[in-house]
Amino acid sequence: MESVSKNIIHEGARLKQIVRDKGMKILDFAERADFSNQIAHYYFRQEAIKRSTLLEFCTLLSISLDEFYSWNHPRKVLVPENSDLHHGRRLDELIREKGLNKTRLAKRMGLSRRALYNLLEKETFTPEQLRKVCQILEISQKEFLGGSLEDDGTEMQEVESWKDKYYKLLEDHNKLLMENARLKEQLQSGK
Repeated sequence: MESVSKNIIHEGARLKQIVRDKGMKILDFAERADFSNQIAHYYFRQEAIKRSTLLEFCTLLSISLDEFYSWNHPRKVLVPENSDLHHGRRLDELIREKGLNKTRLAKRMGLSRRALYNLLEKETFTPEQLRKVCQILEISQKEFLGGSLEDDGTEMQEVESWKDKYYKLLEDHNKLLMENARLKEQLQSGK
C-alpha cells in the first residue's frame, strides 16, 4: 500500500519562512548548519524533512518542533524604510542573501555581466530596471525598497488567503490519495 504523507505543510517552505522571519540570511543559516548554500536551498525545496534533521534545524533556530509547525509570524520590515536607499547596494545584498550567481543572474536579466556590475553601482534604478530586478528576484518592489509588507495589511491578508487556499487544497489532495490507496487495496483484496 502507498505511504501517504500526513503533513499538510511544506516543511521546506516553512523552514525558509522561519529563517527569514528571524532576520537571518540564508547564507548565515547554511553556515550555522555547517553546509553550503546549495544544500540549504535543497532543504527549502523539500516538502517533507526527516524528523531528526528538522529537530536539528529547530535547535539552530532556537524554536521547538511545536513552534515550527504552528509558526505564523508574518515578515514585517525587511530593510529599514529609507528614502536614500542605494538601489545597487540593495540588489547586491539580495544577491548575496539568495546566494545567486551574478553571471547567471545577468543572463536571466538579459544583461551582460558588465551591465549588471554597472547596475550594482547605480544609486537609483529607473522604474523599468526596478520592475525587471524585482521580477527576476521574485520579490515585490515594496519589498526591494524596504517597505513594510503590512503597510495597509491587504498584501499580507491576500498572501494569507492564498496560503489558506493552498493548505485546504493540500488537505483535499491528501484525503483523495488516502481514499485512492484504500480503494486500490480493496480491489486487490477482492481479486
